[in-house]
Amino acid sequence: MFSLSLESYSQIAVTGYSNYALGINTSKSKAISFELKFFTNQYVEDIPMEGTVFYNFKTKEYHRFSIGLGINLSPFSSPDQVNSFVIPAVLEIFPIKDFKKIAIIFELAPEFRIEDEVIIRSLFGIRYTFDKKNNSKF
Repeated sequence: MFSLSLESYSQIAVTGYSNYALGINTSKSKAISFELKFFTNQYVEDIPMEGTVFYNFKTKEYHRFSIGLGINLSPFSSPDQVNSFVIPAVLEIFPIKDFKKIAIIFELAPEFRIEDEVIIRSLFGIRYTFDKKNNSKF
């Protein structure tokens, strides 16, 4: 038998957006992060989901800027449907200098729709970041 000891560090953030959207992020403290958004103002079989990879610029005292590339799809519709490709630019503002777990989010994204024109989408939201340190032995 093999014994393996790992120490892992996990940081997840949850964002509530103004347009009935919910986002779940990986750590923004690293240069590359991921976000999965659910647009919840639809029937379950039509719920659009958006996966985005972000490049995060250096965090400043009161803000952080990120730019990404993503795909918006409806995985529960039949057949699976790709809705659009997005290039979001995100500004996070930390209203409390020494408490960066809470951030106000402004997102502006050109959305290249598959069967339609290009639109500019804007989202406004509040993000809370959960820090978790976990020591695991397998």
